[in-house]
Amino acid sequence: MKLLQKVIAGFLLVFGVPLSLVAVTEITNPQTSPQDREDALAALLILTLPAASVGGWVAWRLYKAGDKETRDRLRSTFYRLVKENNGQLSVLYFAMEAQLSGEQARDYLDERAKEFNATFEPLDDGGIVYQFHL
Repeated sequence: MKLLQKVIAGFLLVFGVPLSLVAVTEITNPQTSPQDREDALAALLILTLPAASVGGWVAWRLYKAGDKETRDRLRSTFYRLVKENNGQLSVLYFAMEAQLSGEQARDYLDERAKEFNATFEPLDDGGIVYQFHL
């Protein structure tokens, strides 16, 4: 279903945006005849703007759905790891399990640490273990 939505969004955007630009160019061109200007305005309002708008809306919804799936996946991974490890979680371990970069994992854990008032324990190698109190 998502593939079909991506194809539809792409088609509508590829059709709508360039033809909207052509129509606007025709409308604003001082050398365009009044009849051609009216035709370009009608094409803009009836065909190209609606197509570009619907294509943009579908693409935006797909983007937001993917963003929500990522947040849900990270939240689920975080809670599972905290539970499995009795509240202790390192950046490296979370990054490996959640398939994130080290920086992304650290940022995510920092936010969760603020949210849940976690403490930090330094490791001998200079790393940090987050201690989430269950």
